[in-house]
Amino acid sequence: MMSDAMDLTGLVTASYADADHTVIDLDFGAVDRAVRGVRALPGIGWYDALVGGQVEIAPYVAPPVDLVAYAADARWRRETGGITIDGLHIATDDRSKLLIAGARIQAEADPAWSTVWTAADGARHPVSAAQVIAISAAVLAHVDAGFRLYDEVLASIAAGSITTPAEIDAVFAAI
Repeated sequence: MMSDAMDLTGLVTASYADADHTVIDLDFGAVDRAVRGVRALPGIGWYDALVGGQVEIAPYVAPPVDLVAYAADARWRRETGGITIDGLHIATDDRSKLLIAGARIQAEADPAWSTVWTAADGARHPVSAAQVIAISAAVLAHVDAGFRLYDEVLASIAAGSITTPAEIDAVFAAI
């Protein structure tokens, strides 16, 4: 008995990217054409007949988590997540840190200098030179604490005392 496969040419296609991010287009009509003439047993479709009904699909096993990469990402998320200083929500992304460093240079050059700072929440706040220096010092301490914890986490991963992402998150919750 011949299979009753429907010609899917042009009707069903799909695309996916392989590991190298190369897009591969699939034409299921080509599969349909390839299996025409495959004899199917009663009650078994052409696909099962083609592979002999012997396909066994193994259960999915998640790949192991790269704890070092996870720790690096956790540190970076904390570093760039912002901090609160005297009620001001200060952004700590790379651009904000550059602006803070520039403001500190001006504040150190002119102690009478002041500006209106835009906080991470969008609110505008007048700040003095002394406040800018304090903000800069707090941001530096925040970034430094993140890198110090990162070094501790790497040592703990190497020693086998940190074995899960949750344990890494717990360490970085301190900053």
